[in-house]
Amino acid sequence: MIFPALPEGAHAEEPATATPRVIGEPTVSLSVPATIEFADVMATPSGATTAASATIGVTTTASAGYKLYLYAKDNSLKSLNPNTTQSIASASASSLDNFTSNTWGYNLTEGTTAGTTYSALPTTNTTPTQTKDTSTTNSANDTYTLSLGAKVDSTIPSGTYTSTLTVAVVAEPRALTYIQDLTLSECQAQASDADVMVKDKRDDNDYTVRYINGACWMTQNLRLAGGQTLTSEESNIVGSWEFPNNSLTLGDSYTEARSILSDSPDPDTALEHGGYYNYCAASAGTVCNYTTEQDATQDICPKGWRLPTLNEMNGITSYTSAFSPVLSGVYYSGTLSNTGSYGVWWAATASDSRNQYNLYYNGSSLYASRNDKFNGFSVRCIRSNPGTLTINFDGNGSTGGSTTSQQIAAGNTSSLNANGFTRTGYVFTGWNTAVDGSGTSYADGDDYTVTPATGDTTITLYAQWAPPIQTFTNTQCQSRASNNDYKVFDQRDGNVYTVRYINGACWMTQNLRLAGGQTLTSEDSNVASSWEFPSDSLTLGNSYTEARSAINSNTSYGGYYNYCAASAGTCSSSSAQDAPQDICPKGWRLPTRNEMNGITSYVSAFSPVLSGLYSSGSLLSTGSTGRWWSATADRSSNQYYLYYNGSNLSTESHDKFNGNSVRCIRSS
Repeated sequence: MIFPALPEGAHAEEPATATPRVIGEPTVSLSVPATIEFADVMATPSGATTAASATIGVTTTASAGYKLYLYAKDNSLKSLNPNTTQSIASASASSLDNFTSNTWGYNLTEGTTAGTTYSALPTTNTTPTQTKDTSTTNSANDTYTLSLGAKVDSTIPSGTYTSTLTVAVVAEPRALTYIQDLTLSECQAQASDADVMVKDKRDDNDYTVRYINGACWMTQNLRLAGGQTLTSEESNIVGSWEFPNNSLTLGDSYTEARSILSDSPDPDTALEHGGYYNYCAASAGTVCNYTTEQDATQDICPKGWRLPTLNEMNGITSYTSAFSPVLSGVYYSGTLSNTGSYGVWWAATASDSRNQYNLYYNGSSLYASRNDKFNGFSVRCIRSNPGTLTINFDGNGSTGGSTTSQQIAAGNTSSLNANGFTRTGYVFTGWNTAVDGSGTSYADGDDYTVTPATGDTTITLYAQWAPPIQTFTNTQCQSRASNNDYKVFDQRDGNVYTVRYINGACWMTQNLRLAGGQTLTSEDSNVASSWEFPSDSLTLGNSYTEARSAINSNTSYGGYYNYCAASAGTCSSSSAQDAPQDICPKGWRLPTRNEMNGITSYVSAFSPVLSGLYSSGSLLSTGSTGRWWSATADRSSNQYYLYYNGSNLSTESHDKFNGNSVRCIRSS
């Protein structure tokens, strides 16, 4: 019996002006044998049966399923014996044993095992029989066994009988692929030589994309409108962001997200030009200033896509045709200009605090440029393989221990490995991207986020160590802390403080947090001999003669001390007395009134906090004032202090029973 196979799926030639393919357009192939041969059968009066089988293979890609069909020239096996025109008719569904004599049929089963129940063969090639429908199962790469069976009796002449069957398969295309679901490998397979079309889940806009130089690029301008909520389920953002509907026609803005869609009266032009976005809008509200150089870590691209980096833009400047640039112009000062002259697309990469890089097209060439973030430019998004950031940890002077390197995939966040280094006589204060601590700082175990645009790269984080404040000299402070705070630690309780060289002396720039209930000695504190620091609380009320203190849970507020406590037991309300000793670390002391007056113009360097004061057992004025004791007496009941009102520093005087903050000084 002749059983011709269809040719394997062929692809039509693309026309000169190619229509974008739809991701999901299926390809299909079918494997069948050319013939199926029945074994000879000896007919009997009651009928004898014979059967034969063949394997059929169906392979589809980008398919939501397929339908398998049988066609027949007619419904009978025709005799090739020249002496007869006898034929064998098609049977009704039945097992072979129950066939009517001189009939035949077919069976189709999944896999390689032949079935036993046979159905009637199709009667014509214009009325095909559908034998399989996998549209609900998204099947591909399936194998079937096609069995043919016949029952003949002795009224049929001997000889050879044959008929022609055709097997056909029709693949069902998947639903239009969403850009959020399109993987880089799918883009590479489908869009290396031509644009393909995808849909954005957020607004059902269709876009063309193309695989260019190792990444998948949108080859049409984004047309996402403002006035909607973007979420991390569908957009390249963390959490959600309310995309405002502020128009670029309002003018330039660094700080307010503004956008507009093309309002060209020509629908094709409006589609081609798409949307325009200032950088605050393009970065989904995250880069909205002109004071900070900042790469975009999220944006208005679909989930899985992002703004391209400067390097990625430089990588496609020789692929002008594939990128399909358009001369869409820009918005500037509330007006659309230069349409027909150039097109500009935002990058994720910052140039400086005011400018962001972009891809520029002048009608013939692509190249990278940079412009003010207030401009309204076009957006095209990219999907690429995420890189991996390797973080190495350097002990930076450690005397023991180690910290294992770690890797974080781009677009992910992970906690930094816990510090395992030690350094004799020092306290670990965190990590920094620079050896001297001048770079970006991270606390032990901080979360580290790798932006989606990061490729394979390696960085080193350097351990930062605080020396003891007791041995940190004014000269060291001048060399290390003239321009920035420097960290030191108190040997008495391990607390870490920042210090700053201000107007000739080294100042603590955080409030002392030394708790009562311990013994201070001349080896570690500014006392002549041991002093038992009581643990009596300022909540007990005012006292000139009893040392009272309190530690706030807010670390920046620190501790509060009446003057009896601050001066390490110099407790009197009947005499004006400068503090001869205090609770500062050894080598440090309470500043004099003159020294306080000498820094009133250094507000920023001193870093004052509005920690308030204790009076009559209650904490008062937090958020509105800050007060720090001096060593200088005003009169028998009052001591001078440094006062901060939220903007200015000045010296004032009040009762020694109040609970003020303490900052210590070290001078030459």
